Amino acid sequence: MEKPKLGSDVFHPASHADRVDALRVLANALPGRQPVDKQLLLAAYQVALEGVTRWGLAQATREILQGSLAHGFMPSPPELRREIDRIMAPHVAARRREAEAAHRYKWAEDDKPRALPGPMGDPEAIAKWRARRNAEKEAKAAVKAAGAPLDPALFADRQERSKRTAADAVDDFISRQLRRSRFFETDQESEP
Repeated sequence: MEKPKLGSDVFHPASHADRVDALRVLANALPGRQPVDKQLLLAAYQVALEGVTRWGLAQATREILQGSLAHGFMPSPPELRREIDRIMAPHVAARRREAEAAHRYKWAEDDKPRALPGPMGDPEAIAKWRARRNAEKEAKAAVKAAGAPLDPALFADRQERSKRTAADAVDDFISRQLRRSRFFETDQESEP
């Protein structure tokens, strides 16, 4: 069997017909015990093969016929499942690593909704865009209004701050930095 393309080929679930075909090949190619109850044996194989992939089942059948088991007889249901799991282990690990890498390099901002870009030209599209943008703004304002009210004691100088210019903000920042550095200088001098 050829190497599968990573992705959907390897992980395509095996159908009932695929499982029956694999069991028919193994039963006809390898000697085995005659079961007392064939229906019970088939049910045991069906349980053992639940959730296997088409490629894993075909590859396990091929490798069993090539002698991968320690014996040359028909494998029991658990033996067949272990062989399929052994074959699929590298592919499952690769899929898990890909998922972890995708999760690791995913930014939190990737899931956040972004502002809609403004359409160009079509007046109807522009009107729809503006209506949607206004609805988003109203929704944000409603959430903000429903939140906890601001404590006026904490923001007593709010009106003054809103009137500041950029130069005032920079001057305030520099003066705070200077006060902070002076505080740390005097604090370090007082230590023995």
